[in-house]
Amino acid sequence: MSRLFPERLTVAVAPAALVVRGETIVCDPDFGSEPWHGALERLKTVELGSARVTVELSNHLVRYALVPWSDALSTAAEEEAYVRHHFVKVHGERAKGWALRASESAAGEPRLASAIDAALVDALRKAFERKKAKLVSIQPALMARFNAARGSLPDDGAWLVVAEQERACIALHSGRPGGARCRTRGDRGGRRSSASAIASRATCRRWSCSPATSRRRMTPLSSSGR
Repeated sequence: MSRLFPERLTVAVAPAALVVRGETIVCDPDFGSEPWHGALERLKTVELGSARVTVELSNHLVRYALVPWSDALSTAAEEEAYVRHHFVKVHGERAKGWALRASESAAGEPRLASAIDAALVDALRKAFERKKAKLVSIQPALMARFNAARGSLPDDGAWLVVAEQERACIALHSGRPGGARCRTRGDRGGRRSSASAIASRATCRRWSCSPATSRRRMTPLSSSGR
């Protein structure tokens, strides 16, 4: 691929595997203290050329929450604190170290928010520092699948299922107000875990992972800043 038209490449990152150019690269999910440590260590050794890379994160590594509307918020800092409060209520103190993004929504409607470990974002950036490839965005798997399917979703509703090893994320896009649902369910360490959210159709169709956008699609959780 020429420098004028570099390859655009998606790298899927999950605790037990990387997927690069259709090839599955097995990783050790028990390496290190975090479930993504093994995958990031393996990513350092993968040759990506000079591609522009989008990292697609497994739903093992992303958390979602439906955040109620609040008229009391007037600044970006207040909005972030409000969203983080809802993640802390569900996931405890560890959520204080997560990177957050929330969708735009119509007044009075809930917002769909996503969160990943901020240390994972930093580790991904550092993994690309010595590569010719450029990290251009980081996307949750649910976001990527929704973007790919949104043009074919009927107005009267459809289920979207992202199935992974030991984890499934199920979203209902519905034409009825308040009829959209998003649920993740999996097995971590032998214990069942689940999280669910209910949102209006408008909220799901406008879900983005960067604030203050009105585009009717999901947008990346984070960029490399390079």
